[in-house]
Amino acid sequence: MCGIAGLVSFTRGPLDNSIAAALSGALRHRGPDGEGSFSSDGVLLVHRRLAIIDLSAAAAQPMAADDGRYQIVFNGEVYNFRELRREMEGRGERFRTASDTEVLLRLIMREGPDGLARVRGMFALAVWDERERTLLLARDRFGIKPLYVALEARQAAFASEIGALRRSGLVSRDISPAGVLAYLSWARIPAPLTWLRGVEALEPGTWMRIAGDGTASRGSFADCAESYADGPAVTETELRAAAADALYDSVRAHLVADVPVGLFLSGGIDSGAILSIATSIGHRALNTYTVVVDDAEYSERAQAARVAGAFGATHHELRVEARGIRDDLGAIVRAIDQPTADAVNSYYVSRAVAATGVKAVLSGVGGDELFGGYPSFERVPAMLQVSRALGPALRATGAAATLALPAWRAAKWQHFARDPQVEAAYRALRGFFMPAEWPSLTGPALAADADAVDAVDQAEQGLFAAAGPEAGAASIARMETRGFLGAQLLRDIDAVSMTHGLEVRVPFVDHELHRTIWPALGQHPALMKNKRLLHESLRHRLPDEIVNRPKQGFTLPFESWMRGELRPTVQDGLHGLAAQGWIAPTAPADVWTAFERGQAHWSRAWGLAMLGRFLAEAP
Repeated sequence: MCGIAGLVSFTRGPLDNSIAAALSGALRHRGPDGEGSFSSDGVLLVHRRLAIIDLSAAAAQPMAADDGRYQIVFNGEVYNFRELRREMEGRGERFRTASDTEVLLRLIMREGPDGLARVRGMFALAVWDERERTLLLARDRFGIKPLYVALEARQAAFASEIGALRRSGLVSRDISPAGVLAYLSWARIPAPLTWLRGVEALEPGTWMRIAGDGTASRGSFADCAESYADGPAVTETELRAAAADALYDSVRAHLVADVPVGLFLSGGIDSGAILSIATSIGHRALNTYTVVVDDAEYSERAQAARVAGAFGATHHELRVEARGIRDDLGAIVRAIDQPTADAVNSYYVSRAVAATGVKAVLSGVGGDELFGGYPSFERVPAMLQVSRALGPALRATGAAATLALPAWRAAKWQHFARDPQVEAAYRALRGFFMPAEWPSLTGPALAADADAVDAVDQAEQGLFAAAGPEAGAASIARMETRGFLGAQLLRDIDAVSMTHGLEVRVPFVDHELHRTIWPALGQHPALMKNKRLLHESLRHRLPDEIVNRPKQGFTLPFESWMRGELRPTVQDGLHGLAAQGWIAPTAPADVWTAFERGQAHWSRAWGLAMLGRFLAEAP
């Protein structure tokens, strides 16, 4: 796990040494174990190392091919690198390191970017071809690892973080109206959009090749949406057997490391299942970590301790209070790299784990998307069933909703009533502000950009495109995976963990596992109830009180904190966003009043406040 960055000047010539120093310094937190750079005529590659696999100096980056033609910088892990290596050795390849980086480089040299479809893992990479003078950039199929690109007339720059490009002076400091509007739509910014004008997030499963003359070509090597397209019928017995094998195989693969690996542990099924599997395959006395609060409604302290004790883990707790968040919010804003309404709890647990000296940790992120654990798996079908039952009368319910529901819920129902399809139902459940709310919400800075709506629409089309015909549950799983998981959870957890030099691995976000579970799970919806397929696949079962307790999201008691300690913080963020012109002058009072009166969910005020703080304070 590392940080990477680089620059290609289309006019060639020597590059200023200060650029390498600035990029490396800006990414130091991602790789405190070492640094390296490669420079040639108009080309620069920078690497910061967090040593996890092959700790020797031989595995340092940038890594060159034997003949010096290719140079690679790589952020991530290739979990099947030993299998790929054995395959290449069987064809005559000889390796000089024990690293996954060398395997990845030789795979690309042999097969080009299409070979990345065979990689099991998480990665963002850059490969420079000195002979052809081309730069290849690529990102894993789920978007677990970030990669940002700024392609301009005279140069192309890339980095693991937008902040590194900014602090190195390689991009402008202009905020992207399309990025802001996307955030107002989803409380996150989906690729290829970012919050900064002229900077794009390379889309998951894609590559970009930039020639030395500035021309660029693009392609896709994998699309995680393919897992959800209709397939052959699978019996429940067949699915259970295949799921159990794939689960244990994925956790085993994600435990490959040359350093100790810990586990983020909540009181739920997902992380508990990972602990059960890890213990079953011989990784005993794992260190586990959880965030605890005093509010009994939100704390999972007792449940996490119960799971840890059941499997002999060494358990650690981190207490978080409102005062701490208020004091740390500036550091959190500097860490998140793109605006988000989430990530606070992950920031704290990552900081606590890193303080113990642990460099790598497993997380249950992705379990709800994979095993049907979100309320959307029940609510979207229910909404579609209502629309079929009401038929043409559904539109009339949109008008009635304005009288019977709070304004924010009425806007969501009206959006669905106008277009009662699965995508509209998903937006009504997951969206932040509905498009019909934009005119009264947005400020002059957004109104001045006529292209922002089209840019957001294009990004959404790419994000939610199906790879083929799907059953209903598969469509929900795809949208949760491409949308909430890919654009928010994975991006957030990478940003806040790597700010503390911590690698987070996500065994449930694995393409081998996904194509085993889907679309077959959609044929057996009873196995999604309470994520039965997951917990019933375990050799050593979780305690009954963990399996049978109501689902509780891993969140903090923001609603009560916002009425007390965090009140000034949220209000300052709202008014700051209005002062910048991104929301209307009346919006801060409207949003806060609706929250105080219980007429809007707390996340609306919090999400806007975080956007305001980020745009004002981002480094």
